[in-house]
Amino acid sequence: MLAQIRNHNTKSVQDVLLGLVAAALLFKLNIANLAVILAVVYNIVFFKRETLKKLKSFVFVFPVVFFVITVLSSVFSRNFQEGIRSIDLNLLMVLLAFIVANATVNTKTVTTVFRFLFYAAVLSVSALLVHVCIKVFNGASITSTVFHEFTALYDQHPVYYAILLSLALIFLYVNGQSISKYVKAYAVFVLIVGLAFCASKAVLFFNAVAYTVLLVLKLNNLKAKLKFVLGLLVVALVYNTPFVKERFVDGLKFHKSTLNFKPTNVYPEKKIFTYEEKQAISDLELRYIMATLGIYHTLESGNALTGFGEGDIQDNLDYYYLSYNLAPNWNEGKNIHNQYIHMFITYGVFTCLFFICYMVYSCYMAIRSKSILHIFFIALVSFVFIFEVILVRNIGIILFYFFNTLLIAKHIYFENSNFRNKRHS
Repeated sequence: MLAQIRNHNTKSVQDVLLGLVAAALLFKLNIANLAVILAVVYNIVFFKRETLKKLKSFVFVFPVVFFVITVLSSVFSRNFQEGIRSIDLNLLMVLLAFIVANATVNTKTVTTVFRFLFYAAVLSVSALLVHVCIKVFNGASITSTVFHEFTALYDQHPVYYAILLSLALIFLYVNGQSISKYVKAYAVFVLIVGLAFCASKAVLFFNAVAYTVLLVLKLNNLKAKLKFVLGLLVVALVYNTPFVKERFVDGLKFHKSTLNFKPTNVYPEKKIFTYEEKQAISDLELRYIMATLGIYHTLESGNALTGFGEGDIQDNLDYYYLSYNLAPNWNEGKNIHNQYIHMFITYGVFTCLFFICYMVYSCYMAIRSKSILHIFFIALVSFVFIFEVILVRNIGIILFYFFNTLLIAKHIYFENSNFRNKRHS
């Protein structure tokens, strides 16, 4: 009896600690790191032997193996100091896998974690919108309060923040029946407005498509049809706000001349971008140019197998940007803006394929579990990976590996429970 009470109390504390990790992501980085540290310390103190059996699953094996790869890549980099600096960052993957593996992740756990995320998102974005109102009242223009400026109060990247708001919204869609209708109405309003101010083209586009699909699938009665029409009107209003529309129109321009860009190692034949050309490059065109030169120079330099290395990747990119006059004072310090290509040019083709296998496995587990939360999450992140490199910052690593590991662990627990029940029946 005492053992059961102790196990129940331990699980309750673990669920709360996991919930705090999710909630802390909506605020400053040091708060998120503190939440992870608290969860790690607690799970070390209350470590369970059965956790060792769970670690055989691919969802827990991958972070450990990938961490070893990043350590080797860092150690053998020419820029040794930069490489070593990234080791503690990548250690987060292992720590997150550990705290999830040591917990009993069932439906209640996932609901608790997402409930923490939901209320933290509503509180967090409400504070940001108040901050925007104060700035506008003091003379700032609305357009000066979007994207990076919107989340600057928390020193957050707007794309990561938009993903978190999207997760809060999809939780409301899936589990909103237990939440007051007034809270729901307010939450939908502030979360959608928050997404508009984040102005992440990839996240806004994905949400528009995802909710259109979800609502169409529910068009079985008049009430559902009215909701669908209302949803379309809300989306239309959001996308027609000047600052969102401007980011979409300007950012998605793609001139035919951009397709003529051909990277080369022959300096007299290199394309030298003029000041006017650099000013006219859209976000989409810049990503195409970066991806093209990144892949080309990785192959041409003979680094296809090992990549440039954890410590050397940015130095090499900055050098290539400079050779096409895309730097200095323009793009130096910027990553390649594609997670998949980043894996290839940093660690080589085999590690890139290893990462893609993990993504395929995650998609398979999400579909197999028939979890709208997980399918939405992995589809959203997989799509954003095409336009952003997320797994190079603390928040990005915690966001992706924490939620993905948690949702897969829940499905594994569900399958194991069913197997035990069938065996005993």
